[in-house]
Amino acid sequence: MAESADVRTQTRSPYLVIFVILGVFTGLEVGASQLPVNIKIPALIVLAVVKASLVVLYFMHLKSDSHVYAGFFLVAFILIIPLVLIMTLVMPML
Repeated sequence: MAESADVRTQTRSPYLVIFVILGVFTGLEVGASQLPVNIKIPALIVLAVVKASLVVLYFMHLKSDSHVYAGFFLVAFILIIPLVLIMTLVMPML
């Protein structure tokens, strides 16, 4: 019985740490929204990518899954980067 309690404690702690890190990054995003536009956009994109990666790796269990799933995620991520860059360049013109 004590062994299962230890396992439960060990599996919860990474989730709590990631949750706190995501909260810190959210605070950084709020702070970054006050920066000038030429600094704000890249900073928010970097923070969003880091937060999305943490969510995918830990909460969606991609870190411990097969590398095939990681490959699918990586291909989709690489394909979405040009779309995000185009949108950020075109949106100020609208």
